[in-house]
Amino acid sequence: MKNSERIFLLAFLLLLLGVANPLAAQLTKDENLSRFDDRPLHFGFYLGVNTMDYRIAHFTDVLQNPVFAKNPGLDQQAENYYKGVHSYRVECYPLKPGFTVGGVVNLRVNSVVDFRITPGMSLGVRQLKFADNIDQKIRNPQIGGSLYSGTTYDQYVTTPSAYIDFPVGFRYKGNRFGNLRPYIYGGGAFRRDLENKRISESVVHLNRNGYYAEIAFGLDTYFPFFRFTGEFKFSYGLNNLIRHDADTASTTPLPYYGYVLKGLKSNIFTLIFYFE
Repeated sequence: MKNSERIFLLAFLLLLLGVANPLAAQLTKDENLSRFDDRPLHFGFYLGVNTMDYRIAHFTDVLQNPVFAKNPGLDQQAENYYKGVHSYRVECYPLKPGFTVGGVVNLRVNSVVDFRITPGMSLGVRQLKFADNIDQKIRNPQIGGSLYSGTTYDQYVTTPSAYIDFPVGFRYKGNRFGNLRPYIYGGGAFRRDLENKRISESVVHLNRNGYYAEIAFGLDTYFPFFRFTGEFKFSYGLNNLIRHDADTASTTPLPYYGYVLKGLKSNIFTLIFYFE
Protein backbone atom coordinates (compact mmCIF):
# COMPACT_ATOMS: atom_id res chain seq x y z
CA MET A 1 0.00 0.00 0.00
CA LYS A 2 1.41 3.39 -1.03
CA ASN A 3 1.84 6.26 1.41
CA SER A 4 -1.02 8.21 -0.18
CA GLU A 5 -3.37 5.28 0.28
CA ARG A 6 -2.34 4.89 3.91
CA ILE A 7 -2.91 8.60 4.58
CA PHE A 8 -6.45 8.62 3.30
CA LEU A 9 -7.34 5.25 4.80
CA LEU A 10 -6.27 6.64 8.17
CA ALA A 11 -8.21 9.87 7.54
CA PHE A 12 -11.34 7.94 6.68
CA LEU A 13 -11.02 5.70 9.75
CA LEU A 14 -10.61 8.77 11.96
CA LEU A 15 -13.69 10.27 10.34
CA LEU A 16 -15.68 7.16 11.12
CA LEU A 17 -14.44 7.08 14.71
CA GLY A 18 -15.16 10.78 15.20
CA VAL A 19 -18.78 10.45 14.13
CA ALA A 20 -19.47 6.96 15.44
CA ASN A 21 -21.65 8.08 18.35
CA PRO A 22 -23.75 10.60 16.38
CA LEU A 23 -24.26 8.05 13.61
CA ALA A 24 -25.29 5.35 16.06
CA ALA A 25 -27.82 7.76 17.51
CA GLN A 26 -29.26 8.34 14.04
CA LEU A 27 -30.27 4.69 13.84
CA THR A 28 -32.67 5.04 16.76
CA LYS A 29 -34.40 8.27 15.71
CA ASP A 30 -37.40 8.81 13.50
CA GLU A 31 -36.49 9.23 9.86
CA ASN A 32 -35.57 12.75 8.80
CA LEU A 33 -36.29 13.90 5.24
CA SER A 34 -38.12 10.66 4.53
CA ARG A 35 -39.05 11.81 0.99
CA PHE A 36 -35.65 13.32 0.16
CA ASP A 37 -34.56 10.50 -2.16
CA ASP A 38 -37.81 10.68 -4.11
CA ARG A 39 -36.96 14.11 -5.52
CA PRO A 40 -36.32 13.90 -9.29
CA LEU A 41 -33.70 16.66 -9.09
CA HIS A 42 -31.82 18.37 -6.28
CA PHE A 43 -28.70 20.47 -5.79
CA GLY A 44 -25.96 20.94 -3.23
CA PHE A 45 -22.33 21.78 -2.69
CA TYR A 46 -19.22 20.08 -1.33
CA LEU A 47 -15.90 20.77 0.38
CA GLY A 48 -12.98 18.40 0.62
CA VAL A 49 -9.29 17.74 1.08
CA ASN A 50 -7.13 15.93 -1.44
CA THR A 51 -3.67 14.62 -2.06
CA MET A 52 -2.22 14.27 -5.56
CA ASP A 53 0.22 11.63 -6.71
CA TYR A 54 1.86 10.42 -9.94
CA ARG A 55 2.33 6.96 -11.40
CA ILE A 56 5.74 7.20 -13.03
CA ALA A 57 7.36 5.18 -15.82
CA HIS A 58 11.03 5.72 -16.75
CA PHE A 59 13.13 5.25 -19.84
CA THR A 60 15.98 2.83 -19.16
CA ASP A 61 18.26 5.30 -20.93
CA VAL A 62 17.43 9.00 -21.23
CA LEU A 63 18.49 8.98 -24.90
CA GLN A 64 15.60 6.57 -25.65
CA ASN A 65 13.26 9.55 -25.35
CA PRO A 66 11.80 10.27 -28.83
CA VAL A 67 12.57 13.96 -28.37
CA PHE A 68 16.19 13.23 -29.32
CA ALA A 69 15.17 11.63 -32.61
CA LYS A 70 12.97 14.64 -33.41
CA ASN A 71 15.74 17.14 -32.64
CA PRO A 72 19.10 16.17 -34.19
CA GLY A 73 22.03 17.40 -32.15
CA LEU A 74 20.05 17.65 -28.93
CA ASP A 75 21.77 14.55 -27.54
CA GLN A 76 25.19 16.19 -27.88
CA GLN A 77 23.87 19.32 -26.23
CA ALA A 78 22.34 17.34 -23.40
CA GLU A 79 25.53 15.34 -22.88
CA ASN A 80 27.08 18.46 -21.35
CA TYR A 81 24.74 17.78 -18.43
CA TYR A 82 24.48 13.99 -18.43
CA LYS A 83 28.26 13.39 -18.68
CA GLY A 84 27.72 9.73 -19.54
CA VAL A 85 25.10 9.07 -16.81
CA HIS A 86 21.87 8.41 -18.70
CA SER A 87 19.74 6.66 -16.09
CA TYR A 88 18.24 8.06 -12.89
CA ARG A 89 15.05 7.79 -10.89
CA VAL A 90 12.09 10.05 -10.18
CA GLU A 91 9.37 9.70 -7.55
CA CYS A 92 6.54 11.84 -6.21
CA TYR A 93 7.58 12.63 -2.65
CA PRO A 94 6.49 13.80 -0.16
CA LEU A 95 2.72 13.90 -0.63
CA LYS A 96 1.03 17.16 0.34
CA PRO A 97 -2.59 18.09 1.12
CA GLY A 98 -4.80 20.20 -1.15
CA PHE A 99 -8.32 21.61 -1.22
CA THR A 100 -11.43 20.78 -3.26
CA VAL A 101 -14.72 22.68 -3.63
CA GLY A 102 -17.69 22.45 -5.97
CA GLY A 103 -21.39 21.98 -6.60
CA VAL A 104 -23.76 19.05 -7.00
CA VAL A 105 -26.50 18.31 -9.51
CA ASN A 106 -28.27 15.05 -8.62
CA LEU A 107 -30.76 13.40 -10.99
CA ARG A 108 -32.82 10.49 -9.67
CA VAL A 109 -32.80 7.51 -12.07
CA ASN A 110 -34.73 5.08 -9.88
CA SER A 111 -35.08 4.14 -6.21
CA VAL A 112 -31.46 2.97 -5.90
CA VAL A 113 -29.53 4.80 -8.65
CA ASP A 114 -28.71 8.51 -9.02
CA PHE A 115 -26.87 10.27 -11.84
CA ARG A 116 -24.46 12.88 -10.47
CA ILE A 117 -22.69 15.89 -11.99
CA THR A 118 -20.26 17.51 -9.55
CA PRO A 119 -18.29 20.33 -11.23
CA GLY A 120 -15.73 22.06 -9.07
CA MET A 121 -12.13 23.09 -8.56
CA SER A 122 -9.20 21.29 -6.93
CA LEU A 123 -6.04 23.01 -5.73
CA GLY A 124 -3.01 20.90 -4.91
CA VAL A 125 0.67 20.34 -5.41
CA ARG A 126 2.99 17.49 -6.24
CA GLN A 127 6.72 17.38 -5.56
CA LEU A 128 8.98 15.38 -7.86
CA LYS A 129 12.14 13.99 -6.30
CA PHE A 130 14.99 13.33 -8.73
CA ALA A 131 17.79 11.02 -7.61
CA ASP A 132 20.58 11.98 -10.00
CA ASN A 133 24.17 12.96 -10.51
CA ILE A 134 23.66 15.21 -13.51
CA ASP A 135 25.83 18.30 -13.67
CA GLN A 136 22.80 20.55 -13.87
CA LYS A 137 23.52 24.17 -14.73
CA ILE A 138 20.17 25.18 -16.16
CA ARG A 139 19.52 28.85 -15.68
CA ASN A 140 16.08 30.35 -15.34
CA PRO A 141 15.50 34.05 -16.04
CA GLN A 142 12.32 33.92 -13.95
CA ILE A 143 14.35 33.56 -10.76
CA GLY A 144 17.53 35.19 -11.98
CA GLY A 145 19.88 32.36 -11.25
CA SER A 146 20.64 28.67 -11.35
CA LEU A 147 17.55 26.49 -11.02
CA TYR A 148 19.64 23.75 -9.44
CA SER A 149 23.00 23.88 -7.73
CA GLY A 150 25.39 21.08 -6.91
CA THR A 151 25.46 17.46 -8.07
CA THR A 152 25.06 13.85 -6.94
CA TYR A 153 22.16 14.36 -4.56
CA ASP A 154 18.38 14.51 -4.62
CA GLN A 155 16.68 17.45 -6.30
CA TYR A 156 13.05 18.50 -5.81
CA VAL A 157 10.72 20.13 -8.31
CA THR A 158 7.29 21.37 -7.25
CA THR A 159 4.43 21.11 -9.77
CA PRO A 160 1.36 23.01 -8.48
CA SER A 161 -2.07 22.33 -10.00
CA ALA A 162 -5.33 24.26 -10.13
CA TYR A 163 -7.81 21.89 -11.74
CA ILE A 164 -11.20 22.71 -13.15
CA ASP A 165 -13.05 19.44 -12.45
CA PHE A 166 -15.98 18.02 -14.37
CA PRO A 167 -16.88 14.60 -12.87
CA VAL A 168 -19.99 12.65 -13.87
CA GLY A 169 -21.12 9.27 -12.60
CA PHE A 170 -23.69 7.06 -10.95
CA ARG A 171 -24.37 6.36 -7.29
CA TYR A 172 -25.78 2.96 -6.30
CA LYS A 173 -27.50 3.32 -2.93
CA GLY A 174 -27.92 0.62 -0.32
CA ASN A 175 -30.86 0.23 2.03
CA ARG A 176 -31.61 3.07 4.39
CA PHE A 177 -31.19 2.34 8.11
CA GLY A 178 -32.87 5.06 10.12
CA ASN A 179 -31.10 8.22 9.00
CA LEU A 180 -28.13 6.47 7.39
CA ARG A 181 -27.68 5.18 3.87
CA PRO A 182 -24.42 3.78 2.37
CA TYR A 183 -23.57 3.92 -1.31
CA ILE A 184 -20.88 3.28 -3.89
CA TYR A 185 -20.06 5.54 -6.83
CA GLY A 186 -18.49 4.97 -10.23
CA GLY A 187 -17.84 7.42 -13.02
CA GLY A 188 -15.34 9.49 -14.94
CA ALA A 189 -13.93 12.98 -14.90
CA PHE A 190 -12.28 15.53 -17.15
CA ARG A 191 -9.83 17.95 -15.51
CA ARG A 192 -7.97 20.91 -16.99
CA ASP A 193 -5.01 22.36 -15.16
CA LEU A 194 -5.04 26.17 -15.15
CA GLU A 195 -1.77 26.56 -13.26
CA ASN A 196 1.09 28.26 -15.09
CA LYS A 197 4.06 26.07 -14.11
CA ARG A 198 6.77 28.61 -14.94
CA ILE A 199 9.67 27.01 -13.08
CA SER A 200 8.66 23.36 -13.33
CA GLU A 201 8.35 23.75 -17.14
CA SER A 202 12.15 23.99 -17.10
CA VAL A 203 12.22 20.40 -15.89
CA VAL A 204 9.15 18.61 -17.19
CA HIS A 205 6.59 19.51 -19.87
CA LEU A 206 3.03 18.50 -18.95
CA ASN A 207 -0.29 18.33 -20.77
CA ARG A 208 -3.01 20.44 -19.18
CA ASN A 209 -5.92 18.06 -19.86
CA GLY A 210 -6.47 14.88 -17.86
CA TYR A 211 -9.02 12.06 -18.06
CA TYR A 212 -9.89 9.95 -15.02
CA ALA A 213 -11.84 6.88 -13.97
CA GLU A 214 -13.32 7.34 -10.49
CA ILE A 215 -14.63 5.12 -7.75
CA ALA A 216 -15.93 6.18 -4.34
CA PHE A 217 -17.83 4.99 -1.31
CA GLY A 218 -19.66 7.04 1.27
CA LEU A 219 -22.42 7.34 3.82
CA ASP A 220 -25.44 9.65 3.66
CA THR A 221 -26.69 11.05 6.97
CA TYR A 222 -30.15 12.65 7.00
CA PHE A 223 -30.65 15.62 9.31
CA PRO A 224 -33.91 17.57 9.74
CA PHE A 225 -33.04 20.24 7.16
CA PHE A 226 -30.31 18.76 4.93
CA ARG A 227 -28.44 15.61 3.97
CA PHE A 228 -24.78 15.38 4.96
CA THR A 229 -22.45 12.93 3.23
CA GLY A 230 -18.89 11.83 3.89
CA GLU A 231 -17.19 10.24 0.88
CA PHE A 232 -13.77 8.84 0.00
CA LYS A 233 -12.97 9.06 -3.73
CA PHE A 234 -10.09 7.67 -5.79
CA SER A 235 -9.45 9.24 -9.22
CA TYR A 236 -7.26 7.14 -11.53
CA GLY A 237 -5.61 9.09 -14.37
CA LEU A 238 -5.92 7.46 -17.78
CA ASN A 239 -3.77 9.58 -20.09
CA ASN A 240 -0.04 10.25 -20.14
CA LEU A 241 0.60 13.83 -19.01
CA ILE A 242 4.16 14.02 -20.34
CA ARG A 243 4.85 15.99 -23.51
CA HIS A 244 7.98 14.73 -25.27
CA ASP A 245 8.99 18.00 -26.88
CA ALA A 246 11.75 20.60 -26.98
CA ASP A 247 11.96 24.10 -28.39
CA THR A 248 15.65 24.41 -29.13
CA ALA A 249 15.19 27.95 -30.44
CA SER A 250 13.57 29.14 -27.22
CA THR A 251 15.35 30.85 -24.35
CA THR A 252 13.40 28.59 -21.95
CA PRO A 253 15.77 26.01 -20.47
CA LEU A 254 15.38 22.49 -21.86
CA PRO A 255 13.92 19.96 -19.38
CA TYR A 256 16.89 17.61 -19.21
CA TYR A 257 15.66 15.99 -16.01
CA GLY A 258 12.25 15.37 -17.52
CA TYR A 259 13.61 13.42 -20.49
CA VAL A 260 13.95 10.33 -18.31
CA LEU A 261 10.16 10.23 -17.81
CA LYS A 262 8.42 7.86 -20.19
CA GLY A 263 5.00 8.18 -18.60
CA LEU A 264 3.42 10.33 -15.95
CA LYS A 265 -0.17 9.56 -14.95
CA SER A 266 -2.13 11.19 -12.18
CA ASN A 267 -3.75 9.76 -9.05
CA ILE A 268 -5.96 11.92 -6.82
CA PHE A 269 -7.31 10.83 -3.43
CA THR A 270 -10.11 13.00 -2.06
CA LEU A 271 -12.08 13.06 1.19
CA ILE A 272 -15.29 14.98 0.42
CA PHE A 273 -18.13 16.36 2.54
CA TYR A 274 -21.42 16.99 0.70
CA PHE A 275 -24.27 19.24 1.86
CA GLU A 276 -27.53 18.72 -0.06
